[in-house]
Amino acid sequence: MSEAAARPLRIEFRRIQAISSRGNLRIRLAADGDLFAYQETRDCPQGEHWSAPWPAQPLRSLAGPQLQELATLLAGGGFFELPGRIVTPGRDGFRDEIDAALGARAHSVCVERSAAPPAFARLRDALIALAGPPFSA
Repeated sequence: MSEAAARPLRIEFRRIQAISSRGNLRIRLAADGDLFAYQETRDCPQGEHWSAPWPAQPLRSLAGPQLQELATLLAGGGFFELPGRIVTPGRDGFRDEIDAALGARAHSVCVERSAAPPAFARLRDALIALAGPPFSA
C-alpha cells in the first residue's frame, strides 16, 4: 500500500439540486473504509436537502485497492489545489460538493452550475461508481 493510502481517508460527496430535493445524492467514505450512500426520493421542506439521516449500515466496505485509488486521486490528482468555490451565477441547476481529508490534509470544493474541473470530476465519478446502482444509474 502506498504512503498516501496508509493515511486516514475520509470523503463526503453531495449533489444538491436547486429546484427540488428529490434526487439529491450523498456518498460518504468513513475513515474505516465503510461507504454509505443515500438518494433523496421525496420533496423536503424548503431549505432542507434530506428527509432522513445517513443509513445505519454501510452500503459496502472498500478494500485496499479501492482506497488506494481514492487516495491517489486526492494526493496526486490535483484536488487539494482546486479553489474552494467554482460557481456560475444562476438559479437552476445543481451544486456538487466534496469534503475530503487524507491524513491531516483536508479540503472542501463546491462546484455550482459549472463544469467540474478534471480533479473534481475524477474523484466524484470514482465515488459514484463505487456506490454502484442505483446511485450510479
